[in-house]
Amino acid sequence: MVRVVSGTAGGMKLKTIDSDSTKPTLDRVKEAMFSMIYRWFPCESVLDVFSGNGSLGIEALSRGAGHAVLNDKSKNCCSVIKDNVSHTGFESRADVYNKDFSELISLMKRDGKYFDLVLLDPPYNKGFIGDTLLLLDKADICGIPDDDGNRGGCVVVAEHSAGEDIKDCYGRFERSKCKKYGTVFVSVFEYNQDKE
Repeated sequence: MVRVVSGTAGGMKLKTIDSDSTKPTLDRVKEAMFSMIYRWFPCESVLDVFSGNGSLGIEALSRGAGHAVLNDKSKNCCSVIKDNVSHTGFESRADVYNKDFSELISLMKRDGKYFDLVLLDPPYNKGFIGDTLLLLDKADICGIPDDDGNRGGCVVVAEHSAGEDIKDCYGRFERSKCKKYGTVFVSVFEYNQDKE
C-alpha cells in the first residue's frame, strides 16, 4: 500500500501502477527524503520529473508546497497520477504532463516556469539523474525570481540504487547529502546560482 505520509492529506491511500517498470517509493524512504529537506518547506513550486503514481509530488503538496508539476512519459501512469491528485484534493495546485523528461524541461523553460524543489525518482541505473540535472542546469529554471528578478535557491532530491554512479557535482548542482535506506540511496543536490 502506498499512502501520503504527512501533511493535510496524511494517511490517504494512493493508487499504484500494476507494472514491473515502476517502483513506488516506500513510506519510510519517502519520510526520510522529506526529512532531509525539511528546511525548504513550505516551498513554492515543485517539479516531479519521473512521477510514477505521483506519490512524491503529492507528498510535497500535502506538506505545504504551493504548486506541483507531475510528469511521467507513461500514459497509464499519468491516468493514475490524475486519479491520485483528485482523490487527495490537489487538482487546483497540480498540473500533470505526459512527456519524456527532456521534453518536459524544454517545455518548462519555454513557458517560463521556475522551481525551488525538484524530485527525481527515475528507473535505476540508467543515468537519468545526471542527465536530468545537467538539463535543468542548462535550462536555468531552478530558483524562483522575486519581484526584482533575484533568484532564490533550489534543492533536488534524487532516489537511486546503491550501484548507480552518482557524481557530487553536475553543473551548478552540488551534492550536500547522501543517505542509505536499505538498498536505496537518497541524494540531495543544492543549486548554486552563482557558480560559474
